[in-house]
Amino acid sequence: MDYLISQIAQAAARGLEPSTGRLQRNVVGAAVTAMFATIALLSLFATGWFAIYEHQGPVVASAYMTLAAVVLSLLAWAIMTILNRRAQRLLEAERRRLAAAAPARSGSTLFALTELPGLIRTSPVITVLSVAGIAYALVKSRR
Repeated sequence: MDYLISQIAQAAARGLEPSTGRLQRNVVGAAVTAMFATIALLSLFATGWFAIYEHQGPVVASAYMTLAAVVLSLLAWAIMTILNRRAQRLLEAERRRLAAAAPARSGSTLFALTELPGLIRTSPVITVLSVAGIAYALVKSRR
């Protein structure tokens, strides 16, 4: 029984590792996107100011700055999306590898290794309560 409980705990922890990595990528990507979006907005205001003030040269330069900031923010967003998809594919490949390499494990352990991380992601409260209830029942049955 201890082996099963440790396997469930390891599977739950393994399911959270990619989430923290994805969260870190999302935060960095959002910060870069926000920075370039801010630059784009400031450049747009500068463009409007130059358009009113000069009507020629500085407007073209500000428009190029605005365009470059927009392109860079879209590039940062695209890179973040690609990294998230790559991480998701790696996670799915790892799950399939674990499921294929575990024929000797019991059905409940195999279920915990393959399905528990997905259950935690979809409904974490219910999953944690279910696992806690199973653990409580196992501990009570020992006494």
